[in-house]
Amino acid sequence: MRERTTPDLRRTFYTLHQQGLSYCEIADQYDVSRECVRYWCRRQRDGGTCETVYHKPKTGILSRFDWRIRLHVLRLRLRQPRLGPGMIRDKLSKQASLRGLVLPSVAQIGRYLHQWIRFRRKPRKKRKDQRPDPPTQVHQRHQLDFKLNITLHDGTRVDLHTIRDPVGEVCIGAVLHPTELVHTRTHHVTLDDVRSTCRRSWNSWGLLPQEVQTDGEPTLVAQSNHDLPSNFTLWLRGLGIKHNVIRRGKPRDNAEVERCHQTINNCAIVGHERYSVARVQSILDQTVLDLAFDIPSRAEGCAGRTPLEAHPELLAAPRTFKAEHELALFDLKRVDAFLSMFTWTRKVNKTGQVSIGGQNERYSVGRDYAGQEVWVRFDLADRHFVFYQPTAVHGDLQEIGRRPARHLETEDLVGLAIWPAGLLPQQLALPFCFVEG
Repeated sequence: MRERTTPDLRRTFYTLHQQGLSYCEIADQYDVSRECVRYWCRRQRDGGTCETVYHKPKTGILSRFDWRIRLHVLRLRLRQPRLGPGMIRDKLSKQASLRGLVLPSVAQIGRYLHQWIRFRRKPRKKRKDQRPDPPTQVHQRHQLDFKLNITLHDGTRVDLHTIRDPVGEVCIGAVLHPTELVHTRTHHVTLDDVRSTCRRSWNSWGLLPQEVQTDGEPTLVAQSNHDLPSNFTLWLRGLGIKHNVIRRGKPRDNAEVERCHQTINNCAIVGHERYSVARVQSILDQTVLDLAFDIPSRAEGCAGRTPLEAHPELLAAPRTFKAEHELALFDLKRVDAFLSMFTWTRKVNKTGQVSIGGQNERYSVGRDYAGQEVWVRFDLADRHFVFYQPTAVHGDLQEIGRRPARHLETEDLVGLAIWPAGLLPQQLALPFCFVEG
């Protein structure tokens, strides 16, 4: 194999050719090919150099795209470590400095980030667990979940409430609530905050679901089957909504909202802790809109489309709702009918009292029944708790006491003052029908 020519020899080729020697004569003199002499002579004639330059094409993921795109992808991921490829591409499309440039696909961004171990997601084992009674229609069931004790840089702690429709595969709402419990890591959500989250989310869509599903949060669920239903359950009943509670120790029953909860937290909160609560809430609201209308979803039913494209029925409200009309929509008769379905057992204490609806809600049945077990039912005719002896259940029921139910009025369950002291002027909910034609 012939040795490579040196830059000095190449300059000699060009000098001899200018003196009148042909390419073949120069090639025979230095024992090289005629093509080699011609290449270097013409290159110098055209103003080129005698140095060898190797043109190696760019290789690697996203190498065909502008370098600024790779820079922005890494910057976004480092700034918000849990931001997914889909959200990153959406943010790239809104960058003014990248306007007019061809953007990579979501899959290309994912592969680009995957080459660094710190950005890889650990695989999870799939579990086979059949959930009971799954929903089948959009807005049939809304799942509600909470993420507690999120700390912002200024020391403020907030709770994140998230609502998701598992069939419509869309986030209905996400709301932050500041908490004053700054010295403890464990606390429970408040009923007022949960009702506020539901009102805000449902008002933004202008509808009510048929069911709401939560975990066993003590604030929202009666602690045993023998307790009076929680005020949250009764509030939902008054609005015509059924309250479902997932199985104990089975958080996967709420898998969709758990995953949505993580997505919302990673996209809108992680990396934005330096902002105020109001600013983070505005980012949350925009993220919910983007996930519903702009960003293609990887959910099974969406097949790469946005949730609104895959499920246009999300905008068709089965039951309309406006926050200012809540008192008109709330029907206390639904609550009474629901309570009348229960029978509670209670043991009379030594002072002749029993507790219904909490330790502080005591009703007197008389000292003559101290130490005995009594049965309690709710009479919807006059809204009284009626007390019976257990032996009379299977025969003619004989009352041993009747007391008016306390703290079960509309203002107690809704948490709003009756009009005109409530939120806004109330409009009565009129019945409506669909007319064919």
